Amino acid sequence: MNPNLTADRATFVTHLECSLTGERYEADQLHGLSRAGRPLLVRYDLDLVRASLPKRMLETRPTDLWRWRELLPVRHTANIVSLG
Repeated sequence: MNPNLTADRATFVTHLECSLTGERYEADQLHGLSRAGRPLLVRYDLDLVRASLPKRMLETRPTDLWRWRELLPVRHTANIVSLG
C-alpha cells in the first residue's frame, strides 16, 4: 500500500462511492474513475463530524483551507502543505 495513505491523523471519511451506480470503494486505496467510468464521491460519517467538530472550535481556527483538515483527503501529516 502507498505509505501516503496510512493514517496518522483523524478522518471522518467512511468510503468512496460511484456517482452513477452507488458502488462502494475503499477510501484507503488509490482510485481513478469508478468501474462505470464516473467520478467517485467521498462519503463521511456526518454524525461523528457534528459530534467531534463543534462550530465554536472551527471558528477559532485560522481562516485557511486547513481549518477543515479533518474533512480533507490528506491522512499523512507529512503531505500537509501551506502556501502562506
